[in-house]
Amino acid sequence: PLSIRVDCFTCTAHLPAPYNTPALCLLTHSHTDHILGLSSKSFAARVVCSRHKRVLLRHEIYLERAKKDAGEVATRTFAHLKVEGGALRRDLLNAVPLNTPTEFELSPTETVTITLIDANHCPGAVMFLIEGPRGTILHTGDVRAEHWLLKSLTRNPFLQPYIPDRGRYPLTKTLNAIYLDTACMLRGTVVPTKENAVKGLVELIALFDKDTFFFINLWTWGYEDILKGIARGVPIHVDRYKHAVYTHISDPFLRTLVTRDATSTRFHACERFERCSFPPRSIEGKKVVYVNPVAMGCAQWEGYRMDVRRCLAMGKDVDRLLVPLERHSPLPELLNLVSLFRPRRVVPNTLVPALGGLDWTAMNAMFRECVAPPNYERCDPIPHELNSSGVIHPSTLDLASLNLFDTDSAMKNLVGDSAELEAQKWADDGSMRRRLEVLRGWLGPKEKGIVDRALGRPPSSHSEHRSSSPLLSRNNSALETPKRTTKTHMQVKRYVEDSYASSNDDGSDAHARTARLLFAGDHSMEESVKSWLSSSPSQ
Repeated sequence: PLSIRVDCFTCTAHLPAPYNTPALCLLTHSHTDHILGLSSKSFAARVVCSRHKRVLLRHEIYLERAKKDAGEVATRTFAHLKVEGGALRRDLLNAVPLNTPTEFELSPTETVTITLIDANHCPGAVMFLIEGPRGTILHTGDVRAEHWLLKSLTRNPFLQPYIPDRGRYPLTKTLNAIYLDTACMLRGTVVPTKENAVKGLVELIALFDKDTFFFINLWTWGYEDILKGIARGVPIHVDRYKHAVYTHISDPFLRTLVTRDATSTRFHACERFERCSFPPRSIEGKKVVYVNPVAMGCAQWEGYRMDVRRCLAMGKDVDRLLVPLERHSPLPELLNLVSLFRPRRVVPNTLVPALGGLDWTAMNAMFRECVAPPNYERCDPIPHELNSSGVIHPSTLDLASLNLFDTDSAMKNLVGDSAELEAQKWADDGSMRRRLEVLRGWLGPKEKGIVDRALGRPPSSHSEHRSSSPLLSRNNSALETPKRTTKTHMQVKRYVEDSYASSNDDGSDAHARTARLLFAGDHSMEESVKSWLSSSPSQ
């Protein structure tokens, strides 16, 4: 394995040499669950990242923001990563432009070339193409692989050698592995594109009276497309912290559409915990509508928009709006992404520890038709343990402790009266129950029995055929989804909480440990994974 760590910066002293001192660290983006360890003042390794490193350098946890807003002295969490002046002058963040192959030395005898590619997840989020003498890996980080992104990948000259021609010409090169964003792998709905979601929201906003105030719940980075869609000729008020970040990143449009003047606009995306006096409360005679991003399939989105129009036409009070803007790809988009490259292997970036490896097991079936045929004569820079078809034996795995009603992070961050009821009616809440229902469709009879027990179902028949499994949820419209070139099932998804407003220890810990085990090159991989999964708390 390569001595490279991705999105995991915690202590490595417990790992065997040479992995206890990684030669290189990569940062895909600055969500909380991807930056564990960077806040340590003892961290001193070089980190390759995108030019949006200003987002990280300006990062403030909520308590720091509150202190600074109150006029108190507050330090930035990651200020130690770049120190200007004095004897300790340093800059650990090596910012690399997009689509610019850059060489990095891992050892005196090994050099790799790394190319950063836009991931369509949040400002500055990137994928890493890592090319070296032992093979090539594409690490997606967190990605939203919409149709337009796939099209751009096919035109990227640094990726084109790894994209097979379906017709006349043989493939030039094959990716050894794709390290895939599996945060939403256990949600199988076809979801609206970001463009479709924002366009539909803007159309609904236009139906309200012109003196209506709107509060846009941007509870984490990645929903900026909502601001761009709304801010056509009107500014959007944001708090001091968001303004400091948005006006210092390399997105010129985003820099111009935000304002600190709360009285100048009806549209607000300021601090949700301590909002400004604008928008005024509804009891003051001004109507306030709360806009919440959620997960929702195409069919539900169409039905929801029709319902809002009907309610407004009937004169009913509507004080909340939902918008299905996804930051991660669900399974249908992941299948398209992997099929585009047909790598030798697909490795998960994130696992659900409480599932005991069942999600890892299911990936074999999910992506079987999307990968290249096995080539036993080649050596890959991926541990053989990653071929595991299951980590914990079915006879010892028990999912009884799972919280079946645990929902995704978007549902946990709703604002506005009755927003939760509205979301429960229309959105996909990403609950563990929903994820298990999708997961079981990709498992063998023994593993299905484990899931059935957790769901409280009677044992399924051994003659049950996979095609009859409940893979398709209610949101199964194929609106605006590109056709796949391989015939595969559609389904799956899970969220990792990455709000900039909370530390999210559980989600962060799971992601960090997955990153360490799957990309840090621990030779005791199999035993480490077993121990980790068996001791992990339920999420």
